[in-house]
Order: sequence, then C-alpha cells, then structure tokens
Amino acid sequence: MQTIKRAIATFLAFVSLFFTTVTKKDDAAKDEKFRVTSYVIADRVLDKSRLYTEDFDIITDVILFGCVRFDAKGELAVEEENLTTALENLREVIGERDVQIHINLLGPGPLKSHGDVTKDLNDQGRQHTLAFRSGVLEENIVNLVNKYGFDGIFFDYEYPLNYINWTPFNQFLVRLDSMLGDKLLGLAVTEWDLKLSPGSFMAVDRFEVMLYDIYDDEGKHSTPERAIELSKKLKLSGVPEEKFDFGLPFYARPTDHDTYWYDYAGFSDKLDENGYYYDSEIDKTFWFNRPADIAQKTQYALDKGFGGVMIWHYTCDLPSSDPKSLLGAVGDTVNNYKPAENSGLPC
Repeated sequence: MQTIKRAIATFLAFVSLFFTTVTKKDDAAKDEKFRVTSYVIADRVLDKSRLYTEDFDIITDVILFGCVRFDAKGELAVEEENLTTALENLREVIGERDVQIHINLLGPGPLKSHGDVTKDLNDQGRQHTLAFRSGVLEENIVNLVNKYGFDGIFFDYEYPLNYINWTPFNQFLVRLDSMLGDKLLGLAVTEWDLKLSPGSFMAVDRFEVMLYDIYDDEGKHSTPERAIELSKKLKLSGVPEEKFDFGLPFYARPTDHDTYWYDYAGFSDKLDENGYYYDSEIDKTFWFNRPADIAQKTQYALDKGFGGVMIWHYTCDLPSSDPKSLLGAVGDTVNNYKPAENSGLPC
C-alpha cells in the first residue's frame, strides 16, 4: 500500500511540475509578438538578389534549411560554403532588424530503398535512433549553433512511425534542451503524428505545423477550410497554441496529388479566377493558395491564439511589395489585425 501511495504522490508531483512549467512558458509566450517564420533553402539564396529587404519588416524568424545533416553516428555534415554564403546574405539584408535566424537539421534516410514506404520509414527511424543514442550529437549541435551564432535549432523529423523511434527522440530532445541554454529548440510536425513525452513537450519551444500536402474532395491543395479543420487536432495534444505556428504553403500541388511542386511566384500571373492553373504539357491542374486564402489562414491563427504562422518556403513568393505577394498578405493581415466577430471561420 505504501508503494502505491508513493507512486501516486510521485505522479501528482510530476503533474503539478508539468503544468507549472507549461504555465510559465505560456506566460512568457504571450508576451511575444505574433511570429512570421519562413523556411529559407540555403542554395536558393546564394544569390543575394533573391532576398528582398522589405520582406524582413514582416518576417520575424528564419529557419535556414538544406545545408546541415547528421548521420547515424551523430556526426554533422555541413555544406560550409552554402551555409556561410546564405547566412552572410541573410544577415546583410536583414540589417539591424530584430529577426532571429535558426538552423534546420536533416537526419539520415533509409540505408536503401525498400520499394515500400513503411519499410523505408522504419529503416529511417532506426538510423535516427542510432544518432539520438550516439552520445555525441547533442554536443556537435551545440558547437554548430555557437560557431555560427544561430538563435535556435530545428528538426525536420516528422514521420517516426512508432514509440520505438519516438522514445529515444524524446529523450534526446530533453538532453539537448538542457545543453542549449537560452537557444530555441523547435520541430516541424504534422497534426497526425505527434507522440512527444511530457518532458519533450516542455523542452520544445516551437512547433512548425505542416498544414499542407493535404487535399479536399476536389483535389485542392491546403485550402483554408481543410487546414483549419486539421489544426483543431492540435488542441488534443495539450500544448498551448502559443507554441504552434500555422503552416502556409507558398507552392501548389496538382489535383491528382502527383509529385509536382509549383512555386507561386512563377504562376501568380497565370491563374484563373478560381486559383487554378492548367499545365497542358503534363496534362495536370494545380490549385494555388492566393493572397486571400493566406490572409484567411493568418486571420484564423491570430484569432485562435497561435504563436504565429510558418511559410514553406521563402523563394516560392514574389517580393512582399508586390500586390500579388503571399507574404505581403500575411503582413497586411498582421498589421491591420482586428479580432473577427463574424468571419465565418469555423471555431
């Protein structure tokens, strides 16, 4: 009986600690401004002319992507020239603005293609688990962040299929958080596969929610209605909305879900009145999020207390000074925000 009482007391103490910690982080988060976070692919901005200074009056956070990987041994492979050039270009264009720059890490893929998605992902999970248990990955990451002066670290590991792979990832996140000090720790996540432990929920500061590559019954890619519907599942996780950034696609997919990704910037002048573009060369129709769709999602994120929005990805768009710019629609919505009393948006 005493053993049971001690177990109950320990559990209640943990619950109290958990909610106290979350509440403190909530209070801190509520003091922050609404975030506009954009992924920036490093090799797309090696030419500084691809960056527009006015965009960083809107963007609050950059996640630099595609120039650092880790292997199953926990060692980092850094594309030094791409990382350095992209970072220098970003910092020059940002100037004195208060914009944080984070680095995204990609992990190992499967050892080979199995011709089966589930087998590939399980193999990928095993390689990641080896890295998370390597004992050196945490220190290598901290050294990387300190060397380049990043404000935080993000992981793009959204598809572990089971707890065999989630458990070592959770343990790793808690260890890494303890070593990062005041540096931010974030994850790209999907609404359907979030198996974080209570400890890792507390360790992670930001969740970039990938509310795209999803379709409605007509094959439209990431409509406001569909994205908003899926975002409601996040409440079930128990994580405060202030930690979540609502994902916005600045690209389109074909209505048949085929493996094509078309940047908005290249097609903004070719869309019909309903946002469709038909490519006769491949006989496929694409539906794009337009400024009004992006504004509706941003309005919803503001109304529902999300910490911000997240953009995939920066160079898919026009300069924010262009009337057709998607980022411009985000900025206008944030700057002119008024709570929607009767917006027609689902609750």
